[in-house]
Parts: sequence; C-alpha cells; structure tokens
Amino acid sequence: MLLLYIVTVVVDMGYEYFIIQRFGYESILYEIPGSLRVFKGLIFLYITFYLINFKHRDKLKYLLYPFSLIVLIHTFGLSAKLFGYKEGDLIINLYSKYFANYYIHYWTGSLFICIVLLSQYQKKIENPFIKKFRLFLSFVLGSVLVFWSSYKLGLDILLFQKMYNLSFLIQFAWILYVYILTYHEQQKKDTLIVPEEPLFKEKYQYKDLSKIDFEKVKSSIEEFYDKSIIYLDEDFTLEQLSQYLSISRTDLTITFSQYLSSNFHEYTNRNRVLQFKRMQEEEPDSNVTDLAYQCGFKSKSTFYKYFKKEFNCLPTDHVL
Repeated sequence: MLLLYIVTVVVDMGYEYFIIQRFGYESILYEIPGSLRVFKGLIFLYITFYLINFKHRDKLKYLLYPFSLIVLIHTFGLSAKLFGYKEGDLIINLYSKYFANYYIHYWTGSLFICIVLLSQYQKKIENPFIKKFRLFLSFVLGSVLVFWSSYKLGLDILLFQKMYNLSFLIQFAWILYVYILTYHEQQKKDTLIVPEEPLFKEKYQYKDLSKIDFEKVKSSIEEFYDKSIIYLDEDFTLEQLSQYLSISRTDLTITFSQYLSSNFHEYTNRNRVLQFKRMQEEEPDSNVTDLAYQCGFKSKSTFYKYFKKEFNCLPTDHVL
C-alpha cells in the first residue's frame, strides 16, 4: 500500500508538471488542483486499519466510489478546458471550490485519525512498524500544515511548494528504508531455525513432570485463546505465549501435545479459523481473503488448509 501511495504522489506530481507547462504555476493551487491526491488519505487509513487489525477495514472500499467520481469529474472538466469548451471552466470552478473548502480538512483529518489510532493501539499490538509509521504520518501532517499555513498567510507559495515537494523525497526515502528493513527482517525469520523439538526433548529428560499441574496449564492456554486477540498477529510465536502466560515453552509444548492433542501452530491456526467464522457471521459480506489476513494467516493456502480441516469444506462453500 505504501508503494501505491508513491505511485499516486508521482502521478499527481506529473499532472502538476503538465499544468505548469500548459497553464502556468498559479493554476495548480487556484484553478486546476490535482484530483488523484484524494486517494492518499484513504491509503493511509487502510494501512492504519490493517496494522491495528480493525475488522471493518474492508468498508473503506466504499469510499473508492465517490473519490473515483471526483477524479472523473476533474478529468472531464480538464479535458473540456483543454479543448476550449466553456463547460470546462464551469466544472473546474466547481471542483476548485471543493478542493479549497474540503480537501485540506479531509487530508489533515485522515492523518490525525491515523496517528491517534496508532498511538492507542501501539501498546496492544507488538508491531515495531506501528511506531515508525506513526512518526512518518506525523512528519507528513507537519509538512501539510506548514504549507497550508504559508498559503493562508500569503507567504512565498513557490518557495514552500518546492519545500513541500522536497518533503515527498524524504517520504520516499523513508518508505524505501522501511521496505529494505522489512525485507531483512523477513530474511532473518526465513533463515532462523528454531530447535523446538530438541529443546523439548532435552528439558523433558530432566524435568519432574509430577510437579507440573498440566490441567492448570491447559486451562491457561484455553483462557488465553478465548479472551485475547494477540494470537491474531501473523508473527505470534510460542515464545510470546510463554512470556504472556509465564509458563515455560517446554511445559506449553507438553500440554499442547498430551492434553490438547495438537501443537502450538495447529492450535493457534484452529483458533484463527474459529475467529474468522465469528467475524464472518458478524460481517457476511466481508471479503474472505481480507478476513483471513486479519485473523493472522500469512497466505490463502494456509488459511484454506486449516479451514477445510476444521469444517471439511472450503470457505466459499461454507454456509453460515
């Protein structure tokens, strides 16, 4: 989605360059402002809702229709103006009034909502990207407010426009940095081999199992999956469960195996499937893939595998 943001900004800046060449600089701000920028707030809202596992994030797709209509109206008006039709000026005037009166409120409001939500959920969801993204949004919001204030105060708009464009280069550099960082983190996860089974056997040999209340451990596990949503994080691990319950990984592994007839991954994915079913019952029109990702599955194939194992059918064949 961040790459989509880059594409949107680049295309919008390309449009501005065209307007500068065709109509002059002032036309960008006062007569023919770009329309693709309306999607930027929507992109950031979607990323934010995805990071905090907001179950209604798929509802944002309905905003695509009015935003697309704005772009079409703007495109039609600009085309008419280029060919010298009087209707073009009328449409552009209507569009510019919208832009001057509403766009800044929508844009800054979207950024503010994202920052507030990320701040609230940062402690609840262990995702290092949340803090980085919140700082990024704060930088974007600050840039927007400085530029808009300079416009309202009648300062040197051309200078601030150049500075604002420079801020986009900083944003692109940050996004590139995040993607590189994410790639390296994923590489580490892919190459890291966690010796769960040998560790289990080694500790198992020296433990006095009679001193462990496995029924209590079992109850703690079941209560955790009933009341918590932490396991919906796609990177949730046995180590995190161990820290949360203050129970050793070995004791958890033994309990999963001997008292729950499963293992950590299977038990977690089974509960993710059950959570998917509950969410689908609440939102029957929701996109299946989006819900699966919200429930912590990293791929459709894994989701389909565990769903079929639980309900003996595919999600598309499942009758609520």
